[in-house]
Amino acid sequence: MRLFTAVIPPTSVKDHLGLAVDGVPASPRWVPRENLHITLAFYADLPEGTVPELCEELSDVARKHGPIDLRLRGAGSFGARVLWIGVDGGTRALKDLATDCLVASPREVPEDVKPHRAHVTVAHARAGQVRPPRGRDRWGKRTVGGPRSPLEPAAQALSVYAGPDWTADSFALVESHPGEGAQGGPRYEIVQTWALEG
Repeated sequence: MRLFTAVIPPTSVKDHLGLAVDGVPASPRWVPRENLHITLAFYADLPEGTVPELCEELSDVARKHGPIDLRLRGAGSFGARVLWIGVDGGTRALKDLATDCLVASPREVPEDVKPHRAHVTVAHARAGQVRPPRGRDRWGKRTVGGPRSPLEPAAQALSVYAGPDWTADSFALVESHPGEGAQGGPRYEIVQTWALEG
């Protein structure tokens, strides 16, 4: 099972972000609103039999952490492939929650799937839009003034975005079903949700 834990923004926050995104004159592949989330920990592929143990550990995590005041703010891109909206507010508490969710994994999590920065992925480059990194041609050789990322215009337009304040009072364990969602993306299914009780 492909599982991850996430804080899911409330509908009012997603709607506010949606209005900002709708005004962006760019054509990436936008993430459907129902899939917007802040990843806490990604567990890669776990055997179904380990899920009860993981849920038990996550229950303990939920009792340890309290609600977190957050706000979506700013934007950027990870390379030429992913457009994200940043997270502001109680980021230290969010990082602590993410760390404990990661420690709850019944198996060691590969380094490359560990979260590095709290964000909400809002778009991906469309097939055929991704070009070599700036300053390199398609064979990896250095060029002068290489191509821009197709996501740069959207990242610049959303760089001044500031969403409403909200309180994250729960987090969820989510199963990802690759290729089963809109536009060939993933479909997410909530396995269980926990209130932040600490």
